[in-house]
Amino acid sequence: AAGLTFTEPEGAYYVMVDVSEFGVTDDTAFCEWLAREVGVAAVPGSSFFHEPVRHLIRFHFAKREDTLAEAVRRLGRLREKAARR
Repeated sequence: AAGLTFTEPEGAYYVMVDVSEFGVTDDTAFCEWLAREVGVAAVPGSSFFHEPVRHLIRFHFAKREDTLAEAVRRLGRLREKAARR
């Protein structure tokens, strides 16, 4: 619903999202900004790779339905807030 590019999960409870469209070169800093400014937590993709991957973040979705709905609502403002970064 937020229009983000992601890899379709195959039975997992998380999704990897490509945030390169936002000019991300530091996934950790982006995740910190996302939590602070958008109110949605994500894990830097670089936490899961030996290679220098810095354009992916991971959203965990084993949450209550109302929590996920609120996250989607907040992510709907992501592009607007990112434009002001």
